[in-house]
Amino acid sequence: MNETTTNSEYQRLVSHLTYLKMDMMIEHLDEVLDQISGQSLSFVEALNKLTQYEIDRKEINMINSMVKVAGFPHRRELKDFDFSFQPSINKEQIMDFSTLRFLENKENIVFLGNSGVGKTHMAVSLGIEAAKKRNSTYFIKCHDLIQQLRKANEENRLENRLK
Repeated sequence: MNETTTNSEYQRLVSHLTYLKMDMMIEHLDEVLDQISGQSLSFVEALNKLTQYEIDRKEINMINSMVKVAGFPHRRELKDFDFSFQPSINKEQIMDFSTLRFLENKENIVFLGNSGVGKTHMAVSLGIEAAKKRNSTYFIKCHDLIQQLRKANEENRLENRLK
């Protein structure tokens, strides 16, 4: 095969990948093709590597979408929480919550406390952990939830709202 044919086949491949919206495969294509040429990757290994880039991007996009839909006021993670600032918080228990075992057990968690102790930070962190594992989440402050439920009750649609 001559260089012109190879170049046109490459352009055709890029065109197909563009049509299929495989942006990560396009981004890493040259790198992976070089590894095939250098014989450090087999054809199947190259395909696996390219598709893994695409899968990783889709997972990140899915998590970001779920986090956005959840309505978190900010993006926080438990690793950023300063447990020394609030020594009354049981770090081991909070870290256990981050395993999301409570979801499997169909249990609820309620954070109670004064303003500024980290309730929202912990709730958001757990919600993001849940989103990372493809669990739907929805963030709402207690006051707002009560208002929404009262309004639904006044409009005789409380039962539907609770579903």
